[in-house]
Amino acid sequence: MIKLVATGIWILVVTLGGVYAAVTLGNKGANPATEVVHPPHFVQSETVTLPVVVDGTVSGYFILRASLQVDEDALKEVNVPVPVFLTDELYTLLVGDKLVDVKTADKFDVNGFKAKIKDGLNARLEKPMVKQVLIEQMDFISKEEIEARDPNKKPQQIVVNTDPPPPKSTAAASSGH
Repeated sequence: MIKLVATGIWILVVTLGGVYAAVTLGNKGANPATEVVHPPHFVQSETVTLPVVVDGTVSGYFILRASLQVDEDALKEVNVPVPVFLTDELYTLLVGDKLVDVKTADKFDVNGFKAKIKDGLNARLEKPMVKQVLIEQMDFISKEEIEARDPNKKPQQIVVNTDPPPPKSTAAASSGH
């Protein structure tokens, strides 16, 4: 019994000594004046379904989900939810300006599309808040495919795995408000 207690005390002393040495010797090279780098802040949109209108009728739908890497300090100064502006910008580019022609979707300029979203949002928010646009999903499903209701038929992918999804965190899900 005495050996067991003595072994326990010995393990405790060795462990505490090792932790003390690691903390004491581990901070020798650290500079307390260095600036703390915060992880990037993301604002994620909901999945948006946008109609494609051809000759006055709906021919299909874009299914789109995007995220924005934003300047956190500039986000605090904005009084409107940023995902609302993102959704409106997507409607403007895809429905209003008809930036994507589904027939030539294989020639779609993803980087140009992301740059237009970024520039449009920064202009509307009147400050360079958006640093990067990440497109997580962009598909097209035609009206005929919807009406056929074929469970094996998948939507036409316009953007395929160009950007990873943003990191999951509690701050990323909110719009800053």
